[in-house]
Amino acid sequence: MDSGKTLCSLIKAIQFQECAVFCAMQEGLKLTVEEGKCVQASAYIPADNFNEYHVRDDVDVMFKISIAVLTECLNIFGSAEESSLKMYYRCEGSPLLLVLQPQSFSNVMTDCEISTQTAESVLELRDEDTEEVAKLVLKAPAFLSLLVDMEKTCDIIEINLSPEHPNVSIVTYGMQDRSCIDMPKSSDMVQSFNCEKSVTLKYQLQHIRLIMKALAVSSKVVLRCSSNGLLLLQLKLEKEDQRQMFSEFYIVPLLDD
Repeated sequence: MDSGKTLCSLIKAIQFQECAVFCAMQEGLKLTVEEGKCVQASAYIPADNFNEYHVRDDVDVMFKISIAVLTECLNIFGSAEESSLKMYYRCEGSPLLLVLQPQSFSNVMTDCEISTQTAESVLELRDEDTEEVAKLVLKAPAFLSLLVDMEKTCDIIEINLSPEHPNVSIVTYGMQDRSCIDMPKSSDMVQSFNCEKSVTLKYQLQHIRLIMKALAVSSKVVLRCSSNGLLLLQLKLEKEDQRQMFSEFYIVPLLDD
């Protein structure tokens, strides 16, 4: 892989728990973290991001690993230094081996061994039979600015989507404060809007804020709302070589009292 720095940025975007479940598939790598049973975040690195990529198809490659240690190793030459990366994993219980070489020093190389643990299965939040009721594509930098400006004292976010103007209304409130932002589909922030009937969804604002690191390194965010209230946010990482990396967040809604 040509850039351990880029991979580090993607993994940091989901770094809100100590450990992640690391899964190597034929299609690429996936790291998943969970916040209770309310939030599930994953980072995807498709196989074409690697110059060479080999995974045995007769075994399940899945283990738990410390995100802090992994990102520290990937960033071992400093945040400003690009480095090539080789990654190896032998079998269950083996450490994950990283070999990194800075691009500015051809005679320097380091290898890191990161201990792994047996991983438990992750939650399956997505229901293939559940209908998607709305899809919204926003510019990631603009959505990040919106989240940053929201009142820190608010703890609930309510997302109202409708085919009628103003199309998108975001309300945040808490014990004392309440604010509302209207966003018509003609807004510069909105790249695409698809909603055939009005829907209102409520979430913990702190759960929505977990996507802020991912927004900071992404170009756009896709919000998909299911009929059961489950919110899926998909983010595309900006890369100079046009190859794609993604992160996605599943957020469980608040139940009405």
